[in-house]
Amino acid sequence: MGITVLLGIMCALAWGLPEVQLTRATRNIGIMATMMGSIVIGLVITSPILLMTDGLPDITAKGALLIVGMGVLTLFGYLVAFSAFQTGKLTIVAPTIACEGAVAAVFAILLGESIDTRVLLILPFAVVGVVLAAMGTSAQGESSGAARAAVAALIWGGVLTMAAPVADEVGVIWGFVLVRLVTLVFAVAICLKLGVVGRARLDWKNVAVWGIGDSVASLLFVAAADRGPVAVAGVLAAQFATVGVIVGMVFMKERLRPRQWVGIVTVIVAISAIAATGAG
Repeated sequence: MGITVLLGIMCALAWGLPEVQLTRATRNIGIMATMMGSIVIGLVITSPILLMTDGLPDITAKGALLIVGMGVLTLFGYLVAFSAFQTGKLTIVAPTIACEGAVAAVFAILLGESIDTRVLLILPFAVVGVVLAAMGTSAQGESSGAARAAVAALIWGGVLTMAAPVADEVGVIWGFVLVRLVTLVFAVAICLKLGVVGRARLDWKNVAVWGIGDSVASLLFVAAADRGPVAVAGVLAAQFATVGVIVGMVFMKERLRPRQWVGIVTVIVAISAIAATGAG
């Protein structure tokens, strides 16, 4: 399980560090332009990994259904999450969305995944830490952002849960690429319907930084979920919230309440304990 722990932590860093850029992009150019730009840039940057494959995968009907389903769910996850970042406070939105890890863990356990008892006892502390970190102020816009972030957490919990079955069907690399392509196709269709494409402008710097980080994180998570257990990979990857809170505090001058500090410390301790268990 050690490689799952390592990949999960790397995933959290790749998602958490560029969240300031994501927040700025959604507020500068809107949700759809940010989503399309980041997916395209991310695919272009990561496309060389296809050279590591043995050609096109053999996709079964089940595999196609899983890929399309995960792609559509990813699209809705982006739309809801980006709207939360657009209106809410980074130090509140990021930890709330990070509850996706707990959702994925519950789904995985319900689906019969076997988890080390010690890890199972530690996971709730990581979840509690995320919730505490998310408990900021309750101003109008921030409350709206938190509510949308909670919905996004449920959606992304489903996305994370589907990562392992998709990887089992077509492999880690093709699973990542095909799901992204499906998401992009549906996103383009929506943008054309809304007439967004012709009017879109792009905040290249912020969108590129987020797009690369998001793509790398997604690829790492598919790899972590493929190695399993998904519950551990999900909770560790979701600790991007802790990174996001710290980044928001440093770069966006957002102030934290004492309970948020308690949450951050709790998350760090929980992650360390899970990592130690995995290494053992």
